Amino acid sequence: MKQKLLITAYWILMILLTALMLCSLDYTFKESCLLATLLLPGGIVIKFMLPKILLEPMNTRIRNLVLLFITALIIEFLLIFIGHGILFSLKHPYYYEPYFEPMVNNMIVNPIFLTLLLILFSGGDYLLDDYLSKHLKQAPKTITFTSDRKPVTLLQADILYVESNDTEVWIHASDGQKYRNKTPISQWENMLGVEFIRIHRSFLVARAHIQRTDPDAVTLDNQETLPISKKYQKF
Repeated sequence: MKQKLLITAYWILMILLTALMLCSLDYTFKESCLLATLLLPGGIVIKFMLPKILLEPMNTRIRNLVLLFITALIIEFLLIFIGHGILFSLKHPYYYEPYFEPMVNNMIVNPIFLTLLLILFSGGDYLLDDYLSKHLKQAPKTITFTSDRKPVTLLQADILYVESNDTEVWIHASDGQKYRNKTPISQWENMLGVEFIRIHRSFLVARAHIQRTDPDAVTLDNQETLPISKKYQKF
């Protein structure tokens, strides 16, 4: 909870600082706060996609980072265009020329300026989240799911790996227990987050339980060996 509050405080602070910066562009403080808030959607898109992209092989990581920021910029251009249009129409109700003309030389639509703001929003969030995760004491994370029509709750740290087997998956725990579940492995990948890595279309493995990595296989701390497919060899 403390970590979430600190992350939320960071985003509020960034919105306020951005609003103060926009005040120098002849906007009122309320208008600046509105426009600064419009940076949230692009920043949130980057926030949730960035950790996954940083885990990808280098040859695809740079390409996907560029595509991610381009997507975020397109989202922000559209939102700022709409937001600026609403503000402009309120301030100049009898102005019949295209309202986007006053934006042409406005720094708020400068792609470099917007990119820097998005980097500060999402990059700062990523670094702060990583720092807090390492230094704040947190309650152990649990995962609840259904296995053979019974609810099961496991500590995430006790999950060795998830194995996909046709229409079902098996959750392998560190105590040797196996649990059958119908949730696709792709959804398990989203639920378990960056602490788990996909090494094969059929295997999702806990990083903390990997003892040794070879070019074509990983060995877990229970001495079990799982194959790495060619697609995931540079994980």
